[in-house]
Amino acid sequence: MSEAEMAAPLEIRNSATGKIVPALGSFLMAAIFGFYLVKGLSMGAPGGGVFMVALLTLGFAGLGLFIARGAFDTRVQVVLDEKGFRDRRAGDVLVPWQKVESVRLAAGRGAAMLNFDLTEVPPDEIRYAPANLFGLLPFGRTTVHMEVSSLDMSGEDMIEAVRKFAPHVEVRR
Repeated sequence: MSEAEMAAPLEIRNSATGKIVPALGSFLMAAIFGFYLVKGLSMGAPGGGVFMVALLTLGFAGLGLFIARGAFDTRVQVVLDEKGFRDRRAGDVLVPWQKVESVRLAAGRGAAMLNFDLTEVPPDEIRYAPANLFGLLPFGRTTVHMEVSSLDMSGEDMIEAVRKFAPHVEVRR
């Protein structure tokens, strides 16, 4: 196959709404706890309770900032091409299509994840990524999980891209 016939790599980035909307929940919780912090301080509540509410306020605000920062990260997060797939969020290691047996889209409650079943245990950089920590257990060691609900392409479109780049990979429902 000549270079002109090869399909261009599919570069997928973060979706701004996929990151901002979840962050709003954390900011809302920080505002609620902040209100009770100010109320507790003004009423002279005992220090231990006020301190705990202050920690919760700061924790939720920090979590919201951590989640929201991804909305402004315009770097490529996932690449699908004729060689395989690469997820920058999970070790940035190429997984060749020859090592992929099947792929399945797991979706529900506003979240979506692609589960790739491999023919062998994935590299440690992928296994120790937060989405793949179940791979450290005695079951599911050859499955790589890719969170897709925060990306700018839907899980269904990514499945179609897998079919295009790797027609031998079984798509499970």
